[in-house]
Amino acid sequence: MPEIKAVYNSKTVCPVCDSNIEYTKVRSKAIRLINQDTDFCPYYEGENPLLYEAVICPECGYGAHVTSFENINRYDRQKVRERISSRWHKRSFTGERTVEQALEAFKIVLLNLNEIEGLKSEVAKICMRIAWLYRYMEDDTQEKKFLKYALDNYKEAYSQEDLTEEGKLDEYTCLYIIGELSKRLELYEESTQWLSRLIMSYSDPLQKPKIPQRLIESARDLFQEVKDLVAATKEEG
Repeated sequence: MPEIKAVYNSKTVCPVCDSNIEYTKVRSKAIRLINQDTDFCPYYEGENPLLYEAVICPECGYGAHVTSFENINRYDRQKVRERISSRWHKRSFTGERTVEQALEAFKIVLLNLNEIEGLKSEVAKICMRIAWLYRYMEDDTQEKKFLKYALDNYKEAYSQEDLTEEGKLDEYTCLYIIGELSKRLELYEESTQWLSRLIMSYSDPLQKPKIPQRLIESARDLFQEVKDLVAATKEEG
């Protein structure tokens, strides 16, 4: 029997130009998560599905995260046609991807989001993934640059967006991520402030059931880690 490849092509219709297109996915049976960083950056054995989360239309240049590719309104479709498609050179993004190819695809998604003035939470999600790709490449400078973009957009999402909608980033995970990214960028005071807000929410009987146990445990561990870092910095000073 021929060996079944870990990746395969799936079909969809581009919501911007109505072309029938293909995009590449990883078979669920081939996905083996082996580790995860504290900011949720995943590490896989074998094929990494993260590399394929950015879906790009080869015909018009529209790009989005795989979970939101079809969710674009008619006003934003027009913006993509005017600002992206008019300058687009047709090319394919199907098939196995290297980290560098994934990076190009995610940056096209980010360009699309910037042109249509997409949700801050969506911009933050894409910036996080770009930062993770740079982490895989061990490019610390670019990783921190995109972690900072992610942090700024998560803060705006927290203050501006309704994070209670089903299927969206929830407010408690958002608090944790802001605290985590602040720590990674050595903004320790900010980190403790955001994590404290999450930990205090857990002490509220009305909010406690909405917060996963693992998330609050991670927040408490992170809070202590940041406090230890601050103490160590003061001792060195």
